[in-house]
Amino acid sequence: MRRWFTHVLIAGYLSVLSYGFVVHAFKINPYSSMANYFVVWDMYCGWNAYEKRALLIAQGESGQYYDVTPPWKQWQPFGSASRHDYDSWGFYSGQIATNTLKHTQHEPIREIMLVEQHWSKKYNLPDHLWSRRFDGPKDPKTYYYIRSVFSPEGETRKQHFDWDSNLAFNSIMDNPSLRSTVARAQPYLGSDQIYRPTTNSIQQASFETTSSANK
Repeated sequence: MRRWFTHVLIAGYLSVLSYGFVVHAFKINPYSSMANYFVVWDMYCGWNAYEKRALLIAQGESGQYYDVTPPWKQWQPFGSASRHDYDSWGFYSGQIATNTLKHTQHEPIREIMLVEQHWSKKYNLPDHLWSRRFDGPKDPKTYYYIRSVFSPEGETRKQHFDWDSNLAFNSIMDNPSLRSTVARAQPYLGSDQIYRPTTNSIQQASFETTSSANK
């Protein structure tokens, strides 16, 4: 009886590991269940050295810009980030913005933009901890990046790579040797997509800096 119990335990353990491997390797709804968290490799998922916030900006037919971030009280599951900030891929930002437009009065809208706001997480340190860790004064800078453009109905018109991928791409394009290597290279196979970066595959981002970062 004990031997059978051992065999069943080992078989169950290997089955769970095999399930986790298949789900992770082939991206078969890896986040469909909380139980998948324990079998899908997801260590340090989404960690980044930069803090990010999502700004939803609508442009009216008159050229006026409107903040269409949900105006009602936001649910903040962790820290100061609101619920819409967790849409890291920008899949639902258009729907979130149109939901705000449905409940507000405004002129006819021409388009909606998802603008990512980034700043280094080290600037989130309180002043008394900053002075103990760094010698220089705290001089935070904020970067803005247009991630997606939506129609007034929330349909995606343009969607760019995230800010980190865009920086990596620009670093390659600024290097003539790497640029020629990429041009000669064959597409590579990844678990999510097959593509070869080209000069037209990513819109060049325009960055602005400010003297302070929102926290």
